This record gives sequence, C-alpha cells and structure tokens, in this order.
Amino acid sequence: MACYGHHKTYKVSSVRFDMCPSTCKFEQGEAGTTISMVQYFRQQYDKQILHLNQPLFEIKQKRQNIYLPPELCMLVGIPQKVRENKKTVAAMR
Repeated sequence: MACYGHHKTYKVSSVRFDMCPSTCKFEQGEAGTTISMVQYFRQQYDKQILHLNQPLFEIKQKRQNIYLPPELCMLVGIPQKVRENKKTVAAMR
C-alpha cells in the first residue's frame, strides 16, 4: 500500500534492482516535461525520498508500468506462514 496520496493498494510484480529514485525520470503533464521521481514526490505529495539508491517496486498495469520507492510503501496482507512464525511477527513490530 502506498503511504501517500489516496493510499492505494498495489500488487508488486517485481523488484527492479536496476532502477532507483535518483535516476528514474518520466514525463509529466500535458507539456510532457521530464521530471525525476524525487522531484515528483516532493512536489505532488510533499514527501522526501531519503534513500536515493534503493531499488524500485514494479507494478504492472494494462496501459503502463508504475514504479514506486519501497520507503513510501507498506506491506499489507501478511501471508499465513509469516503470521504463524512468532519471531517474524515480533520483528515486524
């Protein structure tokens, strides 16, 4: 789940170790200006990305893929095997 904006829930299809917030750029708005991921989150959501070299989550969608920095996301829907392991549950708290 994204920890900004409308807190949408996404299904992560892969972790892209070859991409990071400091180098990820995309087009924004009707003019098609290029903006970095770091600038985008600062302008749109007032969120500062602290770890500039972290890998990105890739979310596959019908029209285009979305890339999100893990530090602005949280895990929801913990699998049963993880919930049964008391050590793991204690470490998550």
